[in-house]
Amino acid sequence: MANDPFLGMLGLARRAGKLAFGDELVREMCADKKARAVFVAADAGASTAKKAAFYAEGANVPCITLPHGKDELGMAIGKNGCAVCAVSDIGMAASAMQKLAAMHSEYADAAAQLAEKNTRIQSRRGKKKPRDKSMQAAPAAKAGGSAKARRRPLDNPRARRAADRKSPRTKAER
Repeated sequence: MANDPFLGMLGLARRAGKLAFGDELVREMCADKKARAVFVAADAGASTAKKAAFYAEGANVPCITLPHGKDELGMAIGKNGCAVCAVSDIGMAASAMQKLAAMHSEYADAAAQLAEKNTRIQSRRGKKKPRDKSMQAAPAAKAGGSAKARRRPLDNPRARRAADRKSPRTKAER
């Protein structure tokens, strides 16, 4: 499976810094609730698969057992062998699952679940919470004006000395 698009997406996720591989990194990503999907190689050990499923359950993400072995998965992400990996970007996880579902129909449900989650997350992006204009003006007025007026660069001794050197006043006037 040299030209598998799913493995290509995992390699792309690794190059983008959105892939964690190995038991410890996947555990940390799932504990931080940053994982979007956990993938386990077909020939991974029983304890590794059980740990990966436990981590994925804790992060509320799907744990998918792949049709690929550790060597194929490792070669795709640039490691000697990899039994478990997790993707932190929802778009990449959904796209990878769509590619896997296109080749193997048993992954269609997981692909649909990730695609729906991706749609929900993407619809929330770019929307800003409405802010009350009156609440924003009060802190600036209370502090004494604009942001530039609040800044005091001469509190820094180095800046004060530089300002003194540039000043036309004499030392006695300072």
